[in-house]
Amino acid sequence: MEGQPILLVAGTPELEAALGAALGRPQAIHAVPDVAGARAAVAQARPAVAIVAVTPTATTERLELVRELAGRGVAVVILGTRKDPEVILAALRAGAREFLVPGEERQLERVVQELLEASGAVRLGSITAVVPAKGGMGATVVATHLAGALHRAGKRVCVVDLDLELGDVLTFLDMAGTYTLADVAANMRRLDRDLLETSVPRHKSGVFVLSQSEKISDADRVDPGAIAQVLRFLRHHFDHVVLDGLRDFGDVPLAALEVAERILLLVTQEVPAVRNAQRKAELLRQLGFETGRLLVVVNRYQKSSPITRQVIEETVRLPVVATVGNDFEALSRSVNQGVLVWSEARRSAVARDVEALAAQLTGARPAAAPRPSLLQTLFPARTAVHGS
Repeated sequence: MEGQPILLVAGTPELEAALGAALGRPQAIHAVPDVAGARAAVAQARPAVAIVAVTPTATTERLELVRELAGRGVAVVILGTRKDPEVILAALRAGAREFLVPGEERQLERVVQELLEASGAVRLGSITAVVPAKGGMGATVVATHLAGALHRAGKRVCVVDLDLELGDVLTFLDMAGTYTLADVAANMRRLDRDLLETSVPRHKSGVFVLSQSEKISDADRVDPGAIAQVLRFLRHHFDHVVLDGLRDFGDVPLAALEVAERILLLVTQEVPAVRNAQRKAELLRQLGFETGRLLVVVNRYQKSSPITRQVIEETVRLPVVATVGNDFEALSRSVNQGVLVWSEARRSAVARDVEALAAQLTGARPAAAPRPSLLQTLFPARTAVHGS
């Protein structure tokens, strides 16, 4: 089981494939058909996480396996056929961390990913999506410079342009898109860090760039499911992934936002921009995005504007975590030369403020929404729905 931190016991081939794709590492899963196979696998190498399928005809034997695995320090997740209170309590006593059933596959992906990170078996990067309140907010400037600032802080960074037809990142950075999102999606099983290093184009600033706009004819190869898989895959190879090109709520942007750890809602101090930010924030909440993942950044900030940080926060009902000053001349010169603003105007307000934003994002990750514990799963509370 060398290099395979996940043990899947009695799971279906479909579950194995879906979980591998969702985590971005199909090769990380070692699947065995039964308890005997699990014990043989664990005797060779201890996995970080075990997923054990429990059925009515194989409950006792598999719960005994759960007890053995938990005793060895393995984090165990049980997949049951239904939420039987007696089985859930028995699983809890045996040492299982979670009890899930069919229909909770997305929660399974999140649970396994969190357990892998907590164990130290897998180190995953973070994904930050830059979402403009409307067109003309300077999202590509912020996304590329945020990626550059993260790289300057010693991180391995990739900026991904998800406007599959008219993305701006390659143009802003004066680059050719030799290796695309479609290429990564088609080759994830054989790509490793070294091959990514030589395949994915890299800007002179040190930032890797993935886009599709140089090969628009292949854009139909990149469906929403493929986008989610590519982003999860990139988390295994980069400290930070920054997303640009998220201008609407189509299938591709929503698939990307689902994977993102944080969403920077970019706004300027103009009434239409703030109104649009309010509408987008509300829609994201309605779609189930936790408020803790939504952060407001004010671009082209002016202290003298009557639309203050407080006004924006009260209108959008989200915290303004950063402001980025306006320096049109320095940005124009840098874009015309295909460089980041640090190369052209190191003392620019843009450079200073984006560096501060990068430091803030790397200093503390937003807290994930708490998941229900096994006891909460066993005895669920009613959830009230409040109107706005």
